[in-house]
Amino acid sequence: MSSYYEKVDGIERCIDDEIPFEIPASWAWTRLFSLCSNITDGEHKTPRRTAEYEGYYLLSARNIRDGHLSLEDVDYVDGKEYLLISKRCNPKRNNILISCSGSIGRVCLVPDDGNYVMVRSAAVAVPILVHSKYLMYALQSEIVQKQIKSKIKQAVQANLFQGEIRNLIIPVPPFDEQQRIVRKLDYLLIKTKL
Repeated sequence: MSSYYEKVDGIERCIDDEIPFEIPASWAWTRLFSLCSNITDGEHKTPRRTAEYEGYYLLSARNIRDGHLSLEDVDYVDGKEYLLISKRCNPKRNNILISCSGSIGRVCLVPDDGNYVMVRSAAVAVPILVHSKYLMYALQSEIVQKQIKSKIKQAVQANLFQGEIRNLIIPVPPFDEQQRIVRKLDYLLIKTKL
């Protein structure tokens, strides 16, 4: 197996112990933070919720399902609370949500540019250098899920913190190959639902 190195703050170090397997020469093992313009979790203070939908959703880990966003059991906030929370996190179409409290490691794509904000039990990653759906599939893969499980901090309730999320190591192929992988996985997932 080849040796893998990364440079952090000008210091190069071997990361062979983090690399689960060899990948093709055209691929690269890459930290999640290198693929995203932003990775953050939701609001840490308890938001003021509203009983009725006023145009603004308050997402939590329970809304993140494997591969889709569920709005069946969702909370709401008013416009004022939305503006306050959206300064920290404002998930948009093709951003990736990760459950980071309770049922940790569930991942989905944001399907639209709805008015979403989040609480601390969810994190958002904003991909810039990778196909969003490829990254979602990579985060759902057994290899990355093992990393996630190994990084969980156990207290009264299990948590996955931003630092651990940012440092997940992802196998990244060239963009055209990412697109082929996405098409193939989409096709296979449709076939399994029939």
